[in-house]
Amino acid sequence: MNKTGPQLLELSPVEGAPIREKYTASDKLYTKLKADVTQRAATLDEAISKSTQFHDKIDSMIESLERIAERLRKPPSISVEVEKIKEQMNENKAVSMDLEKLQPSYETLKQRGEEMIARSEGPDKDLSAKAVQDKLDQMVFLWSDIQALLEEREVKLLDVMDLAEKFWCDHCALIATIKDSQDLLKELEEPGVDPSVVKQQQEFVEGFKEELDGLQEDLDVVRNQGAELLTACGEPDKPVIKKSIDEVTFNIKKIGYS
Repeated sequence: MNKTGPQLLELSPVEGAPIREKYTASDKLYTKLKADVTQRAATLDEAISKSTQFHDKIDSMIESLERIAERLRKPPSISVEVEKIKEQMNENKAVSMDLEKLQPSYETLKQRGEEMIARSEGPDKDLSAKAVQDKLDQMVFLWSDIQALLEEREVKLLDVMDLAEKFWCDHCALIATIKDSQDLLKELEEPGVDPSVVKQQQEFVEGFKEELDGLQEDLDVVRNQGAELLTACGEPDKPVIKKSIDEVTFNIKKIGYS
């Protein structure tokens, strides 16, 4: 029309006026339509680009969260040594700090995903929206699961550290008391012939028997603490506790037979 319209207008300027209006209007309509199509194409390209970026980023986030969750679901066994437990607590805090670093990205992805779903017909009708919703659900579940696992691990570590501190403190005190008792036995003289000396020795022995009863009570406390610690700690550390309890038990029995 743009080609024939001007030619008809030259042949008959008066009668060609309506033709000019028509081809001019058609030209404007075509220009507008072309601009609309170009704009629509640019909008679609931008939407596809944003969608691709979103899926790439949320996939990467999910992979990172899955790795963290997998480590937390199979954590190293808890030690019975206080210093090692503190190291394990620091490792747990380091994971928590890693999660904090991911939080801005997590919140951004969550918001973008929700916006994409809001612009669609909904996950029930739009497959692309459902794909976004599924990934959002997976990401949110992993995030919540990791937080719960971190809290659970911290509580366990704190409980075991409390048990370990009590056990080793009482264990060391008991060893010191046993050593003192052994030293006293070494200083005990042979039975005397003087009645006053014999009486003093008898009084010492009676007092020592009472002290030995006290050692047995202390041993029972350490044994109970050790039993709790055995339940809470990992398999690699159980022999350490058993050996420590066996040693003090043997030394107390040895004193009793002296």
